[in-house]
Amino acid sequence: MTKIQSAGIIAAGEGSRFRQSGVQTHKPMILLDGFPLIGHTLRNLETAGIKRVVIIFNEQETECAEWVRKNFPGLEFEILIKSTPSSFESFWHVGRLLGEGRHLLSTVDSFCLREETRKMVEKSSPDGISLGLTAFVDDEKPLWVNFDEATGIISEIGCAQGKYATAGFYNVPGNIFSKRPEQEMSSLRTFLKWLVSQGMSAHGVVLSKVVDIDWPKDLEEAEKMIKGIHA
Repeated sequence: MTKIQSAGIIAAGEGSRFRQSGVQTHKPMILLDGFPLIGHTLRNLETAGIKRVVIIFNEQETECAEWVRKNFPGLEFEILIKSTPSSFESFWHVGRLLGEGRHLLSTVDSFCLREETRKMVEKSSPDGISLGLTAFVDDEKPLWVNFDEATGIISEIGCAQGKYATAGFYNVPGNIFSKRPEQEMSSLRTFLKWLVSQGMSAHGVVLSKVVDIDWPKDLEEAEKMIKGIHA
């Protein structure tokens, strides 16, 4: 089992749904239980033993970079300030900066409890990709997978429906970023499908519950999870 000590965070989105709801705060800094989303993600990673973190923020989020450096002095940061046209571009830039080895990448709006992040770090394998999966799906466009619970193998990404959907956590080898695909990648889900179509093995790591925080109501759901810890 390969020990993961580096991670990447995709935090370059515009948070358009929150803005539609009247929330103007940059998405990484939106408060969940009194603490910014990016802080929850970093705290989970640090607790799981991560030492180095690469983060991409968009060009309007420079103060987010200042906040993470100030509040997480124990982590080694590489921060990229770049607005990108797609989730794939953000994922690709972060992966290229992470370099060789094996890494855990996640989106800033995928909230889970600390033990779930630790599970994603510990379920590392020598090759292939491991995707966090959840049966808690409250998303407009979930990325369903064909997943064999007995073997842990994902045979298809992007099914019409299913029991599990991807949860925003990606345990991957750095070599997937060694050569950019020749065909156009419109999104991260397109890239994941392409990797599997090229023969890359894919395994699923079932997480108990992950909330995709896109709307204010999702914050309420996540806060219920946090209060469950302290109950």
